[in-house]
Amino acid sequence: MRSKVVRFGFLAVVLLLLSLTLADQASTLWHQAQRLSAPFLLLALALGIAGLFFNLMVWREVITDLGSPMPIAAAWRIYFIGNLSKYLPGSIWPVLVQAELGADRGIPRSRSAVSVLVSYTVMTCSGLVVAAITLPFAAAGSLAQYFWILFLIPVGVAVLSPPVLNRLLRVVLRVARQPSLGQGVSYRGLARTMAWAVAAWAANGLMIYVLMRQLGGERQGTLLVSVGAYSLSWAVGFLAVFAPAGLGVREAVMIAALHSQTTAAIAITVALVQRALSVVADAATGGVAVGLIGRRQLRRMRAGRPDDGSGSGSGSPAG
Repeated sequence: MRSKVVRFGFLAVVLLLLSLTLADQASTLWHQAQRLSAPFLLLALALGIAGLFFNLMVWREVITDLGSPMPIAAAWRIYFIGNLSKYLPGSIWPVLVQAELGADRGIPRSRSAVSVLVSYTVMTCSGLVVAAITLPFAAAGSLAQYFWILFLIPVGVAVLSPPVLNRLLRVVLRVARQPSLGQGVSYRGLARTMAWAVAAWAANGLMIYVLMRQLGGERQGTLLVSVGAYSLSWAVGFLAVFAPAGLGVREAVMIAALHSQTTAAIAITVALVQRALSVVADAATGGVAVGLIGRRQLRRMRAGRPDDGSGSGSGSPAG
């Protein structure tokens, strides 16, 4: 998977298959999309932005637990500017960008990089666990279809235990020839991080639920399948490092999960609308982050001067 040819080739195949499906379902999809009213779209967008904020809080709790607390405004700048880099192929870019931005606040690059890795580990493992406790029980017959996913629960719980997680971090730092952490992840810090992660899955799942409810009406298990479909598709899309922001992979997984509860046309419409809303939410939060830097901070960055750490809008830390 290190080969660029393999990565872009796989992504091209996924996008080609998605394009063929869209072409085949074009008229039906257009009819479904017209049923989405502006209030429902705005509500779904608000829930998507709330989910991004909870993701920010996951990372902020991790970096605080590792020994570098910061105000929300500074965390917003670092996280959401770094978040825009996820649209580049490869999952390493947010790690590099946030490490550089964190260095402007005096945070060691290795600590920033570890905080990003830990937050993504928390989101991926918790997402798989959330999918494992929702999808098998969403509707009759779901348990047989998703029985395999139940085995992810003990794996996720084990990886997220501080002794195991800290040991894995030490191995990663040793392989990367980076200095060891002054302190690792604590039980209390991980508990707060997990609380924010659950809030993120709930908000994003409700976003899918709003779209499903608008298009397909209320059905038993719609909420569970909405939460499970989003969390599973996000986790699988993140693991597919060859796809920018999980493009194509995330939609394929979400459509497959939602199709158990609704028609293929509605499932495809929800997946595509959710992708569009997520791009708008990323742009909005990233735009606010850039705006928070302020002219004075931009001048400091261009001049290469260190941040004064004041935390104010015009001379605030790190963006």
